[in-house]
Amino acid sequence: MAFKQQVSALTATGDTVKTLIDTLVVPAGITKIVGVTWMMTAGATLTIAEAVSGILDLECAERPIGPAQFMSDVVNILTSGAVAYNPTQWPTSIPVVENQRIAGYATMDMAQTSAFKARFQLTYA
Repeated sequence: MAFKQQVSALTATGDTVKTLIDTLVVPAGITKIVGVTWMMTAGATLTIAEAVSGILDLECAERPIGPAQFMSDVVNILTSGAVAYNPTQWPTSIPVVENQRIAGYATMDMAQTSAFKARFQLTYA
């Protein structure tokens, strides 16, 4: 089975408000999303007393796919401004069609003291 992957833009997350990160267009020859990964990046003002987490929602206006919600791994702060990532790829089997537009929205679990950004990756088959 051949896989294809797409990665979104890196976009500001907007604290605890549901915020559009990016919209990806399903490539030709694809019938389903088989994996979802998402991660956040931090600015330099984080402290080691903080940890960050949130929810990614995938939505499609022309062909509903939901509910499709994915928890982030917790981003642990190692030192001021340095973070540890261990992103999970969530297995899925979401039917899609060529040129379908998949929007990814992030909602963070708590207000942020730094300029957090997020991106997501879709793995297709």
